Amino acid sequence: MSCCKQRQLPGLQLSQDSVASRIPPSLWFALTFPFLLTVVYFVFMDGRESGVQSAVFGTLKVIQFGFPAFFTFLICRESIELPVWKRPAIVQGLLFGIAVLVGALAIYYGFMKGSAVYFYLKSKVFAKVQGFGLNSLWAYGALAAFYSLAHSAMEEYYWRWFVYKRLTRTLPDSYAIAISAVGFMAHHVVVMVVFMGLTSPLAYLHSLAVAIGGAYWAWLYGRSGNFVAVWLSHATIDLAMFVIGYDLLF
Repeated sequence: MSCCKQRQLPGLQLSQDSVASRIPPSLWFALTFPFLLTVVYFVFMDGRESGVQSAVFGTLKVIQFGFPAFFTFLICRESIELPVWKRPAIVQGLLFGIAVLVGALAIYYGFMKGSAVYFYLKSKVFAKVQGFGLNSLWAYGALAAFYSLAHSAMEEYYWRWFVYKRLTRTLPDSYAIAISAVGFMAHHVVVMVVFMGLTSPLAYLHSLAVAIGGAYWAWLYGRSGNFVAVWLSHATIDLAMFVIGYDLLF
């Protein structure tokens, strides 16, 4: 397939072609599918029986995370890239993750807790956790461990290893960073609007922060090639989310 062979074009040719035309269909699918998945699960499946919610969510996630491997290794017949280990990048990523974790907890405990947004968020998170069938602290802890460790790795594999790196084949690095970051942000907008309300400024500020994080991880991955660095950074920030979730629920 020709889309598997494309490489970054000189700036002159890029100016003659629209940015959208330089993004192959495979990446348009990868950029938009997580947003559609989130709309289906958080909007259309809301209030459905927990087993149905879990089945739909699991099926859509398998499609999402299976697509990059299927496209790369079975369609394009590309080889597996060996991981790169660069300690400075890991330290840099962890420092970023810790800074965001501390900032998120400071905002939550210092400003949000006890506010109207807090009680709205509390009710929404409780309903969604019930939809997952997570009725105990042990079940919540298992979910938190899975998302913080495994799901963060899968998101980095999806957004940075696949989407961002393949965008750099046909677009300048700055475009690839920005577009992958917006795609990464899009499904978080849906989650934040559901949890905080359509008119809450915090929903959109949080989504903007997600885009900044996505751009930073793409930048770090592009310059270091170190998947572990962006994964650990992402996992650290996800940990903050589940600490807040614990406080809301238990």
